[in-house]
Amino acid sequence: MLRFDDDARTLALGVHDLLEAGPPSGHLSMQAAWSARARMRAGQDAHSAWQDARASDDDSFQREVSLVHRVVVLGWEASISGRIDGLSREGDHTIVEELKSTALPGERLAGLGADDFPHWTRQLQLYLHFLERARPGAAPGTVLGRLVVVSLVDGLQRVLHVPPDPDMGRWLEAQLRHIIEEREQTLAWRAIRRAASVPFAHDEWRPGQQGLAAEVQEALAQGRHLLLTAPTGHGKTAAVLHAAISVAWATDRRVFFATARTTQQRMAEETLRAMAVRGLPLRAVSIRAREKICLNDVVACRPDACPYARDYYDKLRDGRLTERAWDAPGTGGQVGPDDVVAIAEPARICPFALSLDLARGADVIVGDYNYVFDPAMRLSVVSDDPDAWIVVVDEAHNLPERAMGYASPSLDLGQVEQAAAALDEDPRYRAIADLAQRIAAWLRQSAQAARDAGGELALPLDEGVDPRAVRQLARDVDGVALDYLLLKHERPLFPPGGDDPWLEVARAMLRLRSAVDRAGEETVAIWRAAHRRRGGRRPRRPPTGQLTMLGPATADAVGSEDVSLSLLCRDPSPVLGPLFLDLAASVQMSATLEPPEFYARMSGIAEDRLRVARFSSPFPPENRRVLLLPQVSTEYRRRARDREATAALVSAAVRAVPGNVAVFCSSFALRDDLLPLLDLGDRPVLVQERRMSEEDRAALLATLRRAEGHVLLGVLGGIFAEGVDLPGDALLA
Repeated sequence: MLRFDDDARTLALGVHDLLEAGPPSGHLSMQAAWSARARMRAGQDAHSAWQDARASDDDSFQREVSLVHRVVVLGWEASISGRIDGLSREGDHTIVEELKSTALPGERLAGLGADDFPHWTRQLQLYLHFLERARPGAAPGTVLGRLVVVSLVDGLQRVLHVPPDPDMGRWLEAQLRHIIEEREQTLAWRAIRRAASVPFAHDEWRPGQQGLAAEVQEALAQGRHLLLTAPTGHGKTAAVLHAAISVAWATDRRVFFATARTTQQRMAEETLRAMAVRGLPLRAVSIRAREKICLNDVVACRPDACPYARDYYDKLRDGRLTERAWDAPGTGGQVGPDDVVAIAEPARICPFALSLDLARGADVIVGDYNYVFDPAMRLSVVSDDPDAWIVVVDEAHNLPERAMGYASPSLDLGQVEQAAAALDEDPRYRAIADLAQRIAAWLRQSAQAARDAGGELALPLDEGVDPRAVRQLARDVDGVALDYLLLKHERPLFPPGGDDPWLEVARAMLRLRSAVDRAGEETVAIWRAAHRRRGGRRPRRPPTGQLTMLGPATADAVGSEDVSLSLLCRDPSPVLGPLFLDLAASVQMSATLEPPEFYARMSGIAEDRLRVARFSSPFPPENRRVLLLPQVSTEYRRRARDREATAALVSAAVRAVPGNVAVFCSSFALRDDLLPLLDLGDRPVLVQERRMSEEDRAALLATLRRAEGHVLLGVLGGIFAEGVDLPGDALLA
């Protein structure tokens, strides 16, 4: 990690930081279901075995030798620390030995040289350079390198001799110059931000909006976690963004605007762009899901399957695409998804990867909850330095349920059996197929209690799951990950971009282990077991948390079982609390954060950092009339009986309002039942369709904002029921 002291103009970093300082080159790489700790453990095991063997063979061998090299570049003193795996003497020569582990089998290593491992070779040559500079009187050529590459597949070694690089000093200075110039650019940009006044996004404040912004700004400046309840009409997005950016710009921090829906992101994007137009110095990017902005025919981020992944980093660097994105005409530094695609498509690079690269240098990121709160998906720019971030959570009443989902993984026998069958088709995958069969056998065996209970059983976690079995299976999944990655590259079983059943199973096992390791009394284990009907149809799975008994199998049920394990997290605070503890500040805003004590507890927010603010509706009472009509019911069992009467009442209410009206039904089915019965005269109707595209959503909202007397027929809890801004006459009732 880079550690700057800007006042003293010093920089402390490690050798790996130095090697990774420049922009990457080459392709977007393949990924495997391989946990970071497993990769580290495999490498550590290989290192320990090799070091023990060298120490027993050579009395001069020293392991884990630390060193620090200091150099001044551009007026900054850089201290570079490193640790040599092994140091030994052979006659008049000092031998620096560096061991690395690889997924390649030994037979593949035999024909490779040091040039095939440029990153590792460069690291070793850095150590040679440091030692030569530390011994100015030593004869040239007396410090030599030896790169030992060990296969994690079969344990075979390849020893490569690495000479010093006479140009290493110039390379080192160039890398440090890049790091320092980038830092000085950041400091200059921060100075510009601090000197700027933060404009409001609109020409005028709404009544009460300025007071709301002041409340938020004060809480954030104090490092608090604010729970803000403010009904529709306050203009929360504009007010809160103004406050959050004011604090972030003054304290050299950054803002993450987290949403549950894409429609909410569009509001934030429009607000940021309006602020930029009014003079705000800004670098903001929106992150959409990979599949929503993929330019390829299939979502497969590998150079062999996607031309937009091929040579990604080279194209990014040579085209200066991140710089071009911030300076793109008409954006004001607010780079939305369409802007990302407009830059990425002609350059033939992945737009999703570009948005992540832009996020590294962004002042403001707009994105889904997942990129902040899901431990498995959290952006590295957040996890690496959470104290640098102020997080705004829009429609925050959705966050607890979403966070409980992060800690509620599941594993399904049918999915495991599908993976095992596919893997068993190729003898090369036999070891992985055997592991899939072991996972399947564990599921079948562990589900016996659910069979005895009639089909479904919920148990406390410590009674329902053997953590040792989960951890062992997850370790075995880790153990075959590199083998699978190589096999998949050389002899793929599945088409690029298609489903990969084994990867899904492997990731599920790793998430299951993470949840088991983290979970406590708040989590229960739910086992389900039922026979599949003839023909392979599987019974509909009850919703998570609904412990409806499936009942014993009937006489005509044959074939394999439907078995699944689901962990149900009932308290999200173990997931959310650690992050809120580390964040600089946050604001959770909604019209319905009541009671705030409940949401504070669900978020795991410490009492000494909690602040609560409530604002009443800005609309007069006569504009907030609520009519109760007990003569009709929309309950499912009474829906058909009251359908015509309900349609007549809705029609009368709509005709009584001269402008735009929104009618929200409890479901799409009810909306579809009422639609042909409505008598709306010549009023134009807008219908919320299932699975609307982003373009269609935006077009519908744009139509409403024209205030031409439209009637919106939508669904409660849907994309238009919350998180959209319809000011003025855009919606009257």
